[in-house]
Parts: sequence; C-alpha cells; structure tokens
Amino acid sequence: MKLSIFNIHDVALFITISLCLLLALFQFFYPNNNRIAKYFLTAFLFDIAIGVGSVLMFWQPAIQISPIIDSCIIPYILFGSLLLKGPLLYGYVSSVTTPDYRLEPADFIHLAPIVIYFFSLSITSGNAESIHMHLQDNDKLTKSLILYDWHSVKIIPIIYAIITVHKVHQYKKQGNDQHPYFLSHGRNWLDILAWGTLFNWAWSLGAHILGLYVSASVADKFGILDNYITSALISTLFVCSLMHTNKQLSANLNSHELLSSNTESRILEKIIHCMEVEKLFLNPRLNIQRMADHIKIPYREVSALINTHFHANFNEFINLYRINEAKRLLSDSHLLNVPINEIYAQAGFNSKSAFHRFFSRLVGVSPTEFRKLSAIDEKASASIKTPAAA
Repeated sequence: MKLSIFNIHDVALFITISLCLLLALFQFFYPNNNRIAKYFLTAFLFDIAIGVGSVLMFWQPAIQISPIIDSCIIPYILFGSLLLKGPLLYGYVSSVTTPDYRLEPADFIHLAPIVIYFFSLSITSGNAESIHMHLQDNDKLTKSLILYDWHSVKIIPIIYAIITVHKVHQYKKQGNDQHPYFLSHGRNWLDILAWGTLFNWAWSLGAHILGLYVSASVADKFGILDNYITSALISTLFVCSLMHTNKQLSANLNSHELLSSNTESRILEKIIHCMEVEKLFLNPRLNIQRMADHIKIPYREVSALINTHFHANFNEFINLYRINEAKRLLSDSHLLNVPINEIYAQAGFNSKSAFHRFFSRLVGVSPTEFRKLSAIDEKASASIKTPAAA
C-alpha cells in the first residue's frame, strides 16, 4: 500500500485515530464501577489507534522520525498492536458478560503469540525493509518466518473475533444484559463491536490472502478499503455512544421529575414487593432493565437505590434472594431426591457454575454439603422432639 502523504486515504486513518482516542477518553465519564471492563475497552481503543498510526508510518516512506525508530521499532509496535487487539477485545467482552470477572494469571497466556512474534522478528532482523521485501527474500527460513508474522497477525485476531461473537450471542440469548457497563453504552453496543470487528478483521485476512496472488496495485486497493472499514466501524461506535449519551441525559431529566412524586421509600417498597411477593428473581432472564420496566422506575434509580440501601450491586442483590430460595429447597426433606442441577434452575439461576460459585461464597459451604448438614440437623431435631412427645 503506497500512498501519498496526507491524501484522502490518510485523512481516513487520522479520523480513525482521533475517534479511537475520543472514545477511550469517554470511557472515564461513564458512570460504572466495573473498572476492568473500562480498562480493557480503553486499552483496546488505544491499541487500535496505535495500530492504525503504525500502519500509516510503516507504509509511508514520506513519514520518517529516525532510522532506528522507522526501521526497527515501528515493526514491533505494528505487529504487537495487531496481535494484542484480539486478546483485549476478548478481555473486554468477558469482563462485561461474566459476573464477578477477575483477571487471573492464566489469562496472560493470551500474550504468547506476541512473545513468539518478537522472537521470530528478532531472527528475521526485525526491520521494515526486510518485512516489505519478504516475497523477494531468497532466504527460505527468513521468508517463512516473515510470512508467519503476517499470517499470524491476520489469523489470530479472527479467532478472537469469532470467540467474542459467540460469547455475545450466548450472553444475549440468556437475557443477561443487566450489566451497568453494557446498559450505559446502549443495547446494540456489543453487537456492533463484536460483529463489526469480525467483519473488519475477516476483510483484512481476505485482503492479505488475496495480496499473495494478485498484483500489488490490486492488493493496495483492498488494503485501502480495509482501512475505510476500520474507520467506519469506529465511527459507528462513536455515533452510537453519542446517541446513547443523549438518551441518558433525557432519561436523567425525566428521572428527576419522577423522583419528585415517588419518594425513595415508595420505590424501595416496590423493589421489595416484586422480590418477596412476586418473586421476580425466579425468572432466570431477569435483569435490571426488566425489573425497572416492571416497577416503572428508571433503571439507574433502581440501581442507585439497591447500591445505597442494600450495599450490593444488582447481581449480588438478586443472587442473594436466589441463594436463600436454593437454601430453602435444599433444606426441604421432601426434595431430597431432586438433583442439585434442578435446584439451581428452580431458584432462578441459569448457570450451574454461577450457582455453585455464589452459593459457596455466600453460604460458606457447597450446595451438597449444605444439604447434608440440613438433613443432619433435621434428624437431630426429630430425635429431640420424640422423647418430649413421649
């Protein structure tokens, strides 16, 4: 891709970089306590901006900083950013769609392709000229390693994009869209991000493969279009954020009017009533938006009151009711033959792993151990009552 500096194609790249930086900046103004998701998305947007900037500098001989930076450092930054965007996207979606998500040491395995790439690049001398001329290189080992570099930065992101689309699909299929971070960006945010990146990176892979078999001029056109697709995706996410921010401002104005006629105590009564009397928590698809719609209160007010008065977020608040229901079912002597896998579903959980995790954390023992202890206590109580009755 050989472009003149500051032509129309370069403008598209500069727009992409600017919007990525603005979106990254916006993340710190969204009211959300999920710092991991915020950091992942910010890092992802910065990585895209760095990658686009590196592409501009890598392919533009007119843009030069210094021989060492242009020839040796830029290739590492470019390929590193291309390999890092997949794990960052996956980390962001995982932190949004997984309750109580935590970054574990095992997660750093996602950085393995970058380590392998740096090792490969060091063998191939790691300069821009050798990468540009990889198809004409007479050294088969060097040519193979550089081709691995290009193939890896195109294929690995696609794998992450496919996994991300699957996670988003499963997440929305289960109806678990109550995450405040997700709601603060709009209900279509994750769909646009996941499917948009999949299409974008799939096109990039296709352009790369096509470039191996067609002339340089044709390959350049597909590469240029790839840059426009990236710009269109980031622009769509930017517009989506602005539109949803405008809706939030309108909703906040309406919520202030609503709170003038509905005191906090009345709202709390509605929340408690729908939980303890109507038992909405038994619905595994319940989320904060559905509860807010049910009691006709803005979801932000519901979330704020739950955090203030119950000292818990929405997930913790709902799961506490579900755990209490599970304890009641596990303690029922008439339900001893009911498998625990059915108990968690009856209590409102839609995930076995989430049920066991929350139960062990809140109760202190596993569901199986709790059932055994409850049976022992019941037998002890029965043995005490029998002599008394005699």
